[in-house]
Amino acid sequence: MRLLTLTSACILFSLIGHTQPVVIDDLETLIRFADEHSPRAQQASLQPLIAQQEKNAQSSVLYPSINAFGTADYYPLIATQLVPAEFFGGDPGTFLKVQFGLPYVYTAGAEVSLPVIHPENWAKVSRAKSQYEQREWNSQVALENVHLELIQTYYQALALKEVLALNEENEATTQELLRIMTERYQQQVVEPSDYNRTKNLALDVQTSRIDGRQRYQSGINKLMALLAADTLVLQETLTDFNWPLLYEPGAISNRPGWREAAASLQTAELSLQESRRSNWPELSLVGRYSYNRQTDTDEETEAVDFSVANVGLRLNIPLFQGRYYHSLTQSSRLQLEQARLEQQQTQANLSQQQKDWLAQYQAARDKHAVLEEKVETTEENLRIARLNLQEEVMEFDQFNDIFLDYNRARIEYLQNLADGIVYHLLSTQNF
Repeated sequence: MRLLTLTSACILFSLIGHTQPVVIDDLETLIRFADEHSPRAQQASLQPLIAQQEKNAQSSVLYPSINAFGTADYYPLIATQLVPAEFFGGDPGTFLKVQFGLPYVYTAGAEVSLPVIHPENWAKVSRAKSQYEQREWNSQVALENVHLELIQTYYQALALKEVLALNEENEATTQELLRIMTERYQQQVVEPSDYNRTKNLALDVQTSRIDGRQRYQSGINKLMALLAADTLVLQETLTDFNWPLLYEPGAISNRPGWREAAASLQTAELSLQESRRSNWPELSLVGRYSYNRQTDTDEETEAVDFSVANVGLRLNIPLFQGRYYHSLTQSSRLQLEQARLEQQQTQANLSQQQKDWLAQYQAARDKHAVLEEKVETTEENLRIARLNLQEEVMEFDQFNDIFLDYNRARIEYLQNLADGIVYHLLSTQNF
């Protein structure tokens, strides 16, 4: 029993040991891994494949149709006709009853049909090709949405990672502050309330560190869910970049959403063309071969078998089918108008999105220099405050205000840096 338990534990540890974390070095690595492993990205890549098969199915209407068939019939009453008796050597002016066929009839054969002139089928194939293009762009839209969510989640996680480093720095600062205040408290040169407030500040910093870890882990969990990964390690750190000038929003014509809307409009136009051709004449080449065998239960009756074959042209002219053709055309017209309106709305939405991204990037760029100077100022103030506190020339309230100002400045700077990088990527459509 102990051997079995030990063996099971070894197997479990070996399985755990082989779970390799996904290491993300930069955004490019993240996007590439997502395209290969993300369920949403894989679902998006399946859409064109499905559309390709649907297009192939629609194209089959242009090929010959070949069917085999077989029948078995029983005729309790066989058709009877009157024929002149003199055909069989009888008296002129008299008639005989003649039955054609036997009661049991078995038939087997094949038939073929080839469209020659079929405007509706041609329109169906054109529409299927347009739908395939539409589904391809729809797949790109889905993939773009995955990339956008990844970019925003990734850089937010990097900002939280930097905040964790700031929390560690704050813990070192508050521990030094608590050591100084403890010595003063023991020397009875500081008020108990100030000493307790120092302890509370140290505890608040520890709480912030715990909350920061939780928020960072939530960001990692979201990335793991998007990537379908069990473990994830972010190697990159949030560093400054050159903050290039951007004057114009990105062109919406490069966005897959715009291309999808254009393809959707084209599909609606072809659907209207198809509905208009649904009542046009159609010409097909048809052929049929059948083998026929007829028998009777009477053993004295000899079975009869013969073959029949024909080849010809079939012209089909739809004349009336209620209001089907009219309703079909009207429905296609309405769908075309709906596609036009959706294209206009897509254009407006994408234009607004690009302008918003540019405005948010420009705001982050303008704030960068201000926040950078603010961080430098508050950092210098904190350095002076620590020296003054050690020299016992500063009260706790003053130090606390400077400490909080420094943290607010650092966090605001990091968040603005992450936002600036994200909105630069979005504005330049680098996703």
